[in-house]
Amino acid sequence: MMRRTKAEKSERLPLPSTSKSFAAYSSPLKSRDHVPNLWDHQDRWNLVVLTLLSLFTRLYRIGRRGHVAWDESHFGKMGAFYINGTFYHDLHPPTAKLLVALAEVVAGHNGTFNFKSGSAYPDYVNYTLMRIQMSLYGVALVPLAYLTCLQLNMSRSMAALAACFVLFDNALCVMSRFILLDEPLLFFTAMTLWSAVSFQRVSKYGRQFSYKWWLWLLMTG
Repeated sequence: MMRRTKAEKSERLPLPSTSKSFAAYSSPLKSRDHVPNLWDHQDRWNLVVLTLLSLFTRLYRIGRRGHVAWDESHFGKMGAFYINGTFYHDLHPPTAKLLVALAEVVAGHNGTFNFKSGSAYPDYVNYTLMRIQMSLYGVALVPLAYLTCLQLNMSRSMAALAACFVLFDNALCVMSRFILLDEPLLFFTAMTLWSAVSFQRVSKYGRQFSYKWWLWLLMTG
């Protein structure tokens, strides 16, 4: 039996199909037609539980202290200036002060109380409702932490752990219970981070220049 030469062996080997190899390279592009769904049943329940716990840690007995505390003397007074039309020099961007003024308007404040440090709140100032409105920005930090970690491809357990770090942080709990600017600042910072991570995820898995692509890009600020 004669041995086959290398030339004869090469003639019998099947040549790779050009169309097949092109399809193998082009098939991964189909994964960009959709964004992975992160809002399944388990995630919704986790968000509900984390939000309820956040509401409890931020709102429990929030109106117990009936005196002007800490920087409420500054920011409550500046919010009242917007209500009564008093001009003043503000060192900060006005967004957070306008949110304080909005909380005072919703609470029925007429802008006459001067928020002197340590003074008791009069009966016509619904300070509890003001604090509740400002604390909601701190409440939202917990679910935002969970959603951001999910968008970073973390597991549910790690995302829940990160959210619990925010949930039980003593400084965040304390700042959420008064009329301050810290919680709106942290809220919009967390929103920007979540939007940036979501935009990156849509850019990777979705269609660029789509509605969601532009939405997340604009939400980054």
